[in-house]
Amino acid sequence: MAAAPLDLNSPTPLDTTSVVILSIVATAALVAMWGIFWWAARSNERVVNVLLNTAFFRVVTIMGIIAATAVLSLAGRLEGNVTGAILSGVAGYVLGHISSRAKESDTSEEPTKAKPTGSPVI
Repeated sequence: MAAAPLDLNSPTPLDTTSVVILSIVATAALVAMWGIFWWAARSNERVVNVLLNTAFFRVVTIMGIIAATAVLSLAGRLEGNVTGAILSGVAGYVLGHISSRAKESDTSEEPTKAKPTGSPVI
């Protein structure tokens, strides 16, 4: 008896049990990240400074978007093109932020022109 051909164009959504398990795993990963944050916050860094840092919120938001997109996509709630659009938007945001930082550091590190000292030699 031959198996039915696999249709790659129509995704098969996960069953309810798999969605629940995947949601629990994603939640556990986020809780682990918070645990690591609080463990690392025991260092000399003040927790208030970390929480008020915009980079912290940027990372938390990006990871939340990626986790939610993965869960919803695997649950069959998002189509492949929507998932691709969300993930490529996040990647573009991250890479754009990195390249803008690199440009800022390049312009701030330009060498200053040396001023001539003494009298000119003729």
